Amino acid sequence: MADETLSETLAEYVASLSFETVPADIIDSAKLHIIDSLGCLLAGSRLHAGKLAYKLAVANNGANANSRLLGSQRRSSLLDAVEAMSVAAHCGEMDDIHGGAGTCIGGMVIPALIALAENHAGSGESFIAATVAGYETIIRVGLTIDAPKLFARGWWPSTICGAFGVATAGAKFLNWTARETANALGIAALHTGGLLTGGNEGATARHLAFGHAARNGIQSLLAAQQGFTGPKRAFEDARGFGPTLCSEPKWEYLRSFAGFHLPEVAFKPYPCARQLHAGVEALLKIVRQHSLRPETTGEIELFLPAQNAAMMNRPSITPTHAATVGSGQYVMAVTVLRGKLDLASFEEEFLHDNKVWQLMNKVKVSAGADLERHYPKSWPGRVVVRSVSGAIHSEEVIIPKGESGNPMSAAEIEEKFLSLAAPVVEDERALLVQREIRSLEERQSLEGVLAALAG
Repeated sequence: MADETLSETLAEYVASLSFETVPADIIDSAKLHIIDSLGCLLAGSRLHAGKLAYKLAVANNGANANSRLLGSQRRSSLLDAVEAMSVAAHCGEMDDIHGGAGTCIGGMVIPALIALAENHAGSGESFIAATVAGYETIIRVGLTIDAPKLFARGWWPSTICGAFGVATAGAKFLNWTARETANALGIAALHTGGLLTGGNEGATARHLAFGHAARNGIQSLLAAQQGFTGPKRAFEDARGFGPTLCSEPKWEYLRSFAGFHLPEVAFKPYPCARQLHAGVEALLKIVRQHSLRPETTGEIELFLPAQNAAMMNRPSITPTHAATVGSGQYVMAVTVLRGKLDLASFEEEFLHDNKVWQLMNKVKVSAGADLERHYPKSWPGRVVVRSVSGAIHSEEVIIPKGESGNPMSAAEIEEKFLSLAAPVVEDERALLVQREIRSLEERQSLEGVLAALAG
């Protein structure tokens, strides 16, 4: 229809999605993102910000504390559970991300759907279709407004775009009509946004902003159920989502729905800001090829696209997990010291290690003009190491590990899940979760998955 709004067009696309119409390769991709997101969630439930989020959720408990907080025996309300589990899924900085849209996705969509599945009956097929709907929505919204440019203005694209995807994922899981879904999108548009400030300080409430975006997506559904109405032209109105955030929105992403963007979403092999992954990968090549050690390191220079360099150049930070995961200086230093980068790299042992902080003084983060042409489709990096002997070693990574152009295998993703989940739910149940997700389309309910995920 000529007068159909963008919300209505997107909602019709979501309503038309079904397990039967989604190609097999997209289903396989969706299941890998589900398993990856659940691993991130479980691991994050043991991290500082995740623990705080769970405590907050329990503190907010009312009479309807009927939603599990995965990785624990505690429960909270639906909305509080969605928020807390999304914080947990993201705070370890290992959740998936779409570079072109600048958004982390699974850390919002999967916890929200898990909470809905516990409160509303639904099959594995419905869960997969809802996952695809949520991912496609967030990506398309992010691409429409060229969301990576928002980083430079202090806005966090994930919190800007996330509520839309959570709302459509929930609407799909609940089998809502296109009209109902469009209304939820309008409501979600009124509750988007979160600032990036606080990174250097390690402000843990930044993670809460991520969880709040997921909460807003579910809140939009509940509000619609109670009769609230959202703006029908939420995207294209002069004071709407698109024009206020982007000078030239690319409306084609909300009008044409050929193909799927889900396979473009990257998995994260390292627990740090995605802007640093290419640098970590390049540095590890140098470490391994040249037996680089702290005592032989003279200077490390990390080159990134200008916008990423400005964000990751953090030489003066508080020694906390939340602050160091986005510091190019810390991440490069601890990677040289340990010869690897994992969650343990951000534990107290290394956060207060003088050797790390001495190495940080040798790290410089610079803008690489020649890298700009690859951004934001790819988030590249180049590392140049000058040893104390005068030798110079250089490595460049244009497409970091985990992207579709440099993929992690299914086996690597499942291995990552087991490494994150097993310390929380033990090996046997982690393997059970993995088996349940592999055959998710055969499940008439999610109860088996939920039971295995309880801590």
